Amino acid sequence: MFSNKVIIITGSTQGIGLKTAELLVRMGARLVINSRSPQKVEATLCYLKEITPHVIGIAGDVSNYEFCLELRKFTIGSFGRIDILINNAGVASSGLMKDIVPNAFEKVVNINLLGSIYPTLACIDEIRQRKGSILFIASVAGIVGLPNYSAYAATKRAIVSLAESLRSELTDDGVFVGINYPGFTENEEQKTMINAKGEEVLLQKRRGIKALSRERTSEKIIEQLQKRKFRMYCSFSAKGVQLMYRIFPQLTLNILRHYRMKISSMQ
Repeated sequence: MFSNKVIIITGSTQGIGLKTAELLVRMGARLVINSRSPQKVEATLCYLKEITPHVIGIAGDVSNYEFCLELRKFTIGSFGRIDILINNAGVASSGLMKDIVPNAFEKVVNINLLGSIYPTLACIDEIRQRKGSILFIASVAGIVGLPNYSAYAATKRAIVSLAESLRSELTDDGVFVGINYPGFTENEEQKTMINAKGEEVLLQKRRGIKALSRERTSEKIIEQLQKRKFRMYCSFSAKGVQLMYRIFPQLTLNILRHYRMKISSMQ
C-alpha cells in the first residue's frame, strides 16, 4: 500500500515520528522527514538512507506557515507529489494552571495546534488531488482534560475537533482524515517538554505506568492509514478512557479528580 507513496511526517527525527518513518521506508514509501533542528535532520537522514535512498529531510518550524509552504515546495520539487501527511510534531507540557505563565501556553499552542494546522493548510490541495490521507496525532489528553496538563490537553482536544471538521469537509474529495490516540509511550532520553515557566526541559522517564513501546504505537499508526479508520487507539487504556468518558462523563471526571495527585506526578 505504501510503495512509492510520498509521505511527510512532521517531527520525525525522534520518538514515534522516527519509528513510524523507519517502518514506512521499509514498506517502500518515499519519505520527507522534518525537525526544527538541522543536526537532527542530518543524523536521521544518515540513519534512514542505510535503508533506502528515497528519503529527504528539511529543517524548519511547522508552526510557521511560510516554512510549511517551503516544505510543500521542497516535497513536490523532489518527489512530484504529496500522498500522505502525518501531523506528528508536538511537545509535552505540564504545570498547574495557577503556575503557568502566558508564554508557556503560547509555545504549546504554537507547536501542537498551529504545528498541525499550518502543514495541513499548505498541503491540502495536493492531497485532495491525490485522494490521499491526513493523519493527526492526538493523545489520551485529547479525550478528557487531565490535571496538571491543561495546556497540552487543550491543544490535543482542539486537534480532535479540527480532524472531525476536516473529515466532514473532505468527504466528497475522497481524502482520508484520521485521528490517532497514542496513549503513554516510552520516551527517549533527549525528549524535552515545556514547563510552567515556559522553559524547555528534559522530560523525565515516566513512573508508575506501563508505557507502550514506540514500535507498537507506530504500528498502530500505520494500521490506521491502511484501514483508513477515522479513530485509532494505540492502547486498551486509551480506548477504555474514551468509552468511559462517553458513557459516564461525570464519573470519569470524578475519578480524575480523585486521582489528581497521582496523575500530576506522571511526567
